[in-house]
Parts: sequence; structure tokens; C-alpha cells
Amino acid sequence: MAYLLINNRILKEAETNLTPFLLNTPDVYKHSIWFGFGGIPLLDENLDIVEIELKTLGHDLPDLFKNRRELFRLLKRMLNKNRFYRTGLITFQFFISEEKIDYLITCKAFEDFDFPGIKQGLLLQVSELKLVSHSQAYNSCFTKAPFWEQVKAECIKTPNAAAVILNEKGIVCEGIAANLFMIKENVLFTPMIKTGCYGDVIRPQIMRLANEINMKVVETDDLEPTYLQEMDEIFFASETKGIQWVLGFNNRRYVHEFSDRIYSALNQFLERKTENQR
Repeated sequence: MAYLLINNRILKEAETNLTPFLLNTPDVYKHSIWFGFGGIPLLDENLDIVEIELKTLGHDLPDLFKNRRELFRLLKRMLNKNRFYRTGLITFQFFISEEKIDYLITCKAFEDFDFPGIKQGLLLQVSELKLVSHSQAYNSCFTKAPFWEQVKAECIKTPNAAAVILNEKGIVCEGIAANLFMIKENVLFTPMIKTGCYGDVIRPQIMRLANEINMKVVETDDLEPTYLQEMDEIFFASETKGIQWVLGFNNRRYVHEFSDRIYSALNQFLERKTENQR
């Protein structure tokens, strides 16, 4: 990566000096956004989340982030100067001190042309760690990041492993930094937000698109781990990791018929959304 967007200026990486940020900042809040199809389709939805989460930390959005048109212009310019014309991630880093917020915006490119979709299939395991459902603040990506790292460490020894996380009541909630979706016949099941699951910006889009292809959508707070054995299809979804297909859990093997259709509809939706940004 040659160019960064730092405090309202696009600079070469070699020209930046981040030492003041790192020496004077007690907290760093990070948030990543997918770009593709010539735009940043879910920029507004992500900025809404960033604004809420910064407020929980006692700060307002920096001025540039309040001017979304100008922010979009600078982000597109940064992508073009880096020659990132396919897909990838833009990452906001906010360096939070008592007096102010500094920010750094970076980007990295993928080789794909579409929204990410992992085809090889993951093997599920249920994490021994439990999340707390009754704290809304705990649904924040910022506050959950250390917990997700602990869950990730459980999976390190198992190739293609993916963890299902339960809450303190033993109810299925989410994956690692990803929402969980399960399909039985023509019904899409997903945990309710009140279970403690993180609400990624992709989550409502998947539920809406499932309805559009005539699937019934059920949000529920009573999905027990035994239900994993009964499902026809399971997948994880997040903006940063894309759609992650699940191959199996214990001796159960899954297909991905309806989930393929949802993935196709999601790409069409994101491409249409970028057309409105041009």
C-alpha cells in the first residue's frame, strides 16, 4: 500500500509519522468496510455504526466523517491512487485520547471481483467460551474484539475450523466476527440481536434478500446447539470475511443450495447500490 488517508490528507506511506498517535493514545478503535463494483456500497450503514460506537466511548465523529460526500470522494481518490480497482477492505483506525481523536484510513486489495465467498467449506465446533447477552455495549465490535481473539485461539489446531459461539444461556449466537445463518428446507434461521450477537451491516441485507427469493426468515432466541445437527445448510456472513460456507458439524454434512442463491442476490444488490454512488 503506497497511499494513506490520515487526518484529511492523502499521503505516501513513507511520508507519515504515526509516533504521536501511538505514544499518546490509550485506545484504538478499528472498523473495516468492503469496497467493490467501483464503489463503497455500505459506507453509510457503516458510518452509522461507527458514530454509535464512538459515542459509547464518549466521542463524536471527526468532522470529515460527518461530511459523507467529501469522505467518499477522498476514499475513492485513495483507492484510485493505490490502483485498487477490484475489491478489498478500507479500514478506519481512530486513535482516541481524552482531548481528541486522530484517525488513519488504510486499504488493501483482493483479487476477486465479487463480494468474498469461501467455497472450500468450514468445519463447525462449539466454543467453550460464552458471551454475555444482557449487555448491549457488548454487541460492539470494539468491545468484542478481545473475546473473538480468545475464541479464534481455540480453533488454531483444527484446519478449516469455524467456531459457533453460545451465550451464557447456552443459546447459539454467532461466529467469530460474523453472523450465523441456518437453513432448514425453505426457512432461514438466525439468532436475534438480544441473544448478544453482533449485528454486522450484512445481516439485515441477507434477511431482506432471503425474503425476496421467497424464503421465510425467522429470528429467534432459542437456537440450541443440537439444532446444528438438524439443519440443511449453515453459513457465516460478515462484511470483512464475506460468505463462509459450512461443510459439516460432527457427522452432519451440509449443502449450499439456498445460500448460493442468497450470495448471488447479495452481489447483485451491492452492484446496484454502487451505481447510485456514481
